[in-house]
Amino acid sequence: MKLNFIALRKAFNIFPGSVYGLISFGISIITHLLGVLMYPNYNITYMAISVLGDGYGGLIYRIGLILTGIIALPFCIFLGATFNKNSTNGPIRKIALSGSFIYCISLILIGFFWGTNIVISFLHGLFAFIAWVDGLIFIGFFSILMFIDSNYPRTIGVFGFYVAGTFLLHLLVFSSITQWIMTLSIMLWTWVVSSYMLYKRY
Repeated sequence: MKLNFIALRKAFNIFPGSVYGLISFGISIITHLLGVLMYPNYNITYMAISVLGDGYGGLIYRIGLILTGIIALPFCIFLGATFNKNSTNGPIRKIALSGSFIYCISLILIGFFWGTNIVISFLHGLFAFIAWVDGLIFIGFFSILMFIDSNYPRTIGVFGFYVAGTFLLHLLVFSSITQWIMTLSIMLWTWVVSSYMLYKRY
């Protein structure tokens, strides 16, 4: 596996890429949980997840988004390198990797742009929408790769299609409940894929 970025080479020398996925999962689940626990009377049925950024644990939640996006980047690159390289899956890998990069960067920017200012609010909403679209794209294409690649069982690919479907569901329904389903689904997907990669020592 050839990595062209010196920083990433050093990162993988510290931990394998799968561990970065598990770390990003841990940060995400913990900061979301703290955000809910520290928000008085939070109601999942009608309050968007972004409301957590305005609660007592808002700073923790926003930092969690930024760290999740940063730490997930090497995980996504490492994941892309685990697939068998051939002329058939080359374009699919590029789309999946590009989408995952945009998703991670969008998470970082969502956490950064937060406030009541109209411009900041617009940017926050824009990057959130980009993340939702890219989540559908990159998980969908990674799932196609997992479904056709011998390095992964088809069950993980099928699960990925389900997770991608939760992004599509939220884009169509656009409710707080579908947002939580989508968010928890991608957390679980990251944990499942990272754990499998670590088990197989990819």
